[in-house]
Amino acid sequence: MRVRLWQVLVVLDLALVAGLAALWLDEDFDLKNVTWRAPAPIAPAADSLQLAQIEAPMNDLAKLNATSERPLFWLSRRPPPPPPPPEKTAEQQEPDPFADIRIVGLVDAGGDSAAMVLTGGKFRRVQLGEPLGAWTLDGVEGMTARFKSASSGEMRTVDLKHAVQGAAPGGAQAGGPGGDGPKVTGADGRVMTVTEAIADRRARRAALLATRKASPAK
Repeated sequence: MRVRLWQVLVVLDLALVAGLAALWLDEDFDLKNVTWRAPAPIAPAADSLQLAQIEAPMNDLAKLNATSERPLFWLSRRPPPPPPPPEKTAEQQEPDPFADIRIVGLVDAGGDSAAMVLTGGKFRRVQLGEPLGAWTLDGVEGMTARFKSASSGEMRTVDLKHAVQGAAPGGAQAGGPGGDGPKVTGADGRVMTVTEAIADRRARRAALLATRKASPAK
């Protein structure tokens, strides 16, 4: 009987499979001697459990009402009001305008009355009811401006005084006798006053007429 090689190899393979199955499997065909072991726990590092402390921003609740007071896209929305000006100390108070006040002009027109004043080295036009320092223009009567204190109600009046007109230059009218009026240059080059020039011209004319009368007729 002739046995072929491949048949032998098949029988050996089947025998090896049966042996391995007898070693690995039990009677219920489950794997034998196979158990799962849980891995050892790995404790985290201590610094990895520390979180950065986050603090919520402390907002002033009084500032959060701007949206409700001035809503966007409303026609009535306006810029926020400016902060109130700081209170002036005693050193920063405005100087008394009546220390050097001078009325240079008045407009007596009822409700449109006004006064042009010179105070503190500056000219100002004060309308009726407008303040001038701690005072208010209360009225204009003729050549007098009346001011009223805004705090005490005290009244003060300032009169319009015209400047005194100065005398003519030289102390005398031009052309007057003995005066030092405007100077002119005569025909002979002499500088003289207008009066002297007129007198010199008349004297020359009289002398010329006398010369013509004295000459004999031809």
